[in-house]
Amino acid sequence: MPPWPPSSPTTASAISRQDLAAELEILLALGAAHGTDALIAALHRAVAFRRFRAADVRSILAAGTGTPQPRPAGDALILDLPVAPMRSLDAYKIGPVGADDEVIS
Repeated sequence: MPPWPPSSPTTASAISRQDLAAELEILLALGAAHGTDALIAALHRAVAFRRFRAADVRSILAAGTGTPQPRPAGDALILDLPVAPMRSLDAYKIGPVGADDEVIS
């Protein structure tokens, strides 16, 4: 989780003191409506994506559990793919078009 308070002064001052009370009231209402566990999970996700407004947390809660969860890269995906016949690049060359829109090869 990123350090709190944010190191950037612009991020830290994004919410004024007057707005802070309203933002906290919204967060408390969201916690009452969705439950503490869901609110805390949404707050963790908001901090991970550097979203610090109550509206952002509300959007995260509205998205539900269907959102992608970033994970570290895993092992390489190795598949046995079918072998296709080799063709030269000339096979893909565009030729002149005849009178009936048929390509003449």
